[in-house]
Amino acid sequence: MVTPPGLCNSVMKPRNSPFYHLPARLQRYLRSRLTSPRQQRREQWLDELAAATPDDDELITREREAERRARILEEIRARTQPSARVLPLWPGLRVAAVLLPLLVAAAVLWPRLQTPQPLHYATGVGEHREVVLPDSSHVWLRPRSELTCAATFGKVRAVQLRGEAFFEVTKDPKHPFVVHTGKVAVRVLGTSFLVKAYAALPTTTVLVRTGRVQVAQQQRILGVLRPHDQLLYNTITQQLAITQNEYSDLLPTSRLLTFEQASLPEILLLLENTYPIHFELGRDAPTVALTGSLDPSLSADQLTDVLNALLQRHHLHITKRTATTYQIH
Repeated sequence: MVTPPGLCNSVMKPRNSPFYHLPARLQRYLRSRLTSPRQQRREQWLDELAAATPDDDELITREREAERRARILEEIRARTQPSARVLPLWPGLRVAAVLLPLLVAAAVLWPRLQTPQPLHYATGVGEHREVVLPDSSHVWLRPRSELTCAATFGKVRAVQLRGEAFFEVTKDPKHPFVVHTGKVAVRVLGTSFLVKAYAALPTTTVLVRTGRVQVAQQQRILGVLRPHDQLLYNTITQQLAITQNEYSDLLPTSRLLTFEQASLPEILLLLENTYPIHFELGRDAPTVALTGSLDPSLSADQLTDVLNALLQRHHLHITKRTATTYQIH
């Protein structure tokens, strides 16, 4: 601490003072006699201040100690705290504000940009179903049949059929309508016709009600059919037959089980598609060709009785083995 020059003699008590060699109590007494009351109070205040004030060396030592502690604490903080990079917040928010609308738009448009799933229709045993295709064409699926097509038609209106279906095609000359069965392709512009192509049958049947229909097997044209024409094509024997069918006018709405010059396996499959029953036919069964119609409102037992009457002239008989199984022998 620096003491003002005017106060040095009183505070530090120099050695050349006349009272230096006297006892302290006597010094205070003599001063009280030699000085005025104001001076005495000043002297007393200075003595108390000098006693309470530390020396300069002590103050310097305390300041250095405080600086040393602060330096040590700073080094400890620098070594123990992990270094972290502080990133500005506002640039990230600006990027998020730009990307958020784009992400929302992508989430909305993504399902539309994906390829649409194909349409698939199917029927079970004894089930009939009417379907409207993307071009407004109507299809009547017969029992145990499947139809698949694109959700949106292109230049060619192509459908895939497994089973039996009657088609009433919307006329559009610029966009041909083609039914693929895996065995043949039926190509039309605008007409109504029936296609029967069950996997269990070797023969594919195409029957035209109105318009003209072209039937092809790969690059080979099997025939061009007109109203009431019926084409039968055996993919195993390659046999082809085109005949007239009198039931074509009843095709759209009738559910009668009609058949003309049909083989026995074809008739039995027709019954199995209509009823939850099964027929066992031996391999040595004779080849037959039957024509007729059956009413599906009858029970399975009643229908087998009718069929028995048709099979008598071929020396065949149907026997019921279980509740759902019939044997032909």
